[in-house]
Amino acid sequence: MKVSAEYLQTLQNRIEIIGNNIANVNTPGFKEGLLFIEETYNAQERSNTKAFFGGVVPGSEEFPTLESNLYVGQRIDFRQGPLVETDLPLDIAIYGEGFFQVKTPDEQIAYTRAGSFKTDESGSLVTNSGMLVQPYTEIPSNVSGISVKSDGTIRGIIDEEVTDLGKISLYKFENPHGLEQIGGNLFLATPATGEAIMGDADSEGFGTIMGGMLERSNTDIVNAMTKLIEAQRAYQFDLRVAKDQDEMMVQAIQMRG
Repeated sequence: MKVSAEYLQTLQNRIEIIGNNIANVNTPGFKEGLLFIEETYNAQERSNTKAFFGGVVPGSEEFPTLESNLYVGQRIDFRQGPLVETDLPLDIAIYGEGFFQVKTPDEQIAYTRAGSFKTDESGSLVTNSGMLVQPYTEIPSNVSGISVKSDGTIRGIIDEEVTDLGKISLYKFENPHGLEQIGGNLFLATPATGEAIMGDADSEGFGTIMGGMLERSNTDIVNAMTKLIEAQRAYQFDLRVAKDQDEMMVQAIQMRG
């Protein structure tokens, strides 16, 4: 009964993750959530499993270890999403490794692959939701012909002269699977990721910046729908097994009574 209940919860988690993937199929820069299930029977096996899966996993104060033989490890699929041309100069996609760095309203430093940027009233480069892009960049109001180079350099024309307006840096992690998802297509660094490594786009180890383009979600909608159906059927089957076990227990008690 206990195993069935735990497995039902695992399947429910899987359904929620797949459902979130499907809901964000049109979200720029979205990275698909994954769920791995593996049986472990002792502390050493559990430890090895954590090392194998990586990521933010049960076993810390924030993510207590499950008291069962079912280990659930959640990871993020950071495969490249397809690029789509928008012709908006401040729409920026990363082709390859790296994240943009932004400052959240509560002053946290977060990371995202969503490069749909704009300027606010003061000319600061911000995300669509108004978060400041880091390092801070200000775009003058009298600029025209804005373009973004492959290394992240933002250029524009001021008084008929081509001027460098700023440069967008990229950031990467030794273990990106350890990033904590906080919603809004944002991630936070954790002890599992290590410190963020800052670098120039189009340099060794970092992706290339593509101006006037956005990276689409890497969710495969057909594959996601198939997985959702499989998980729902497995959930229904295990629910029937649990119900049958419950009925058998009631009958056994009645016969014994």
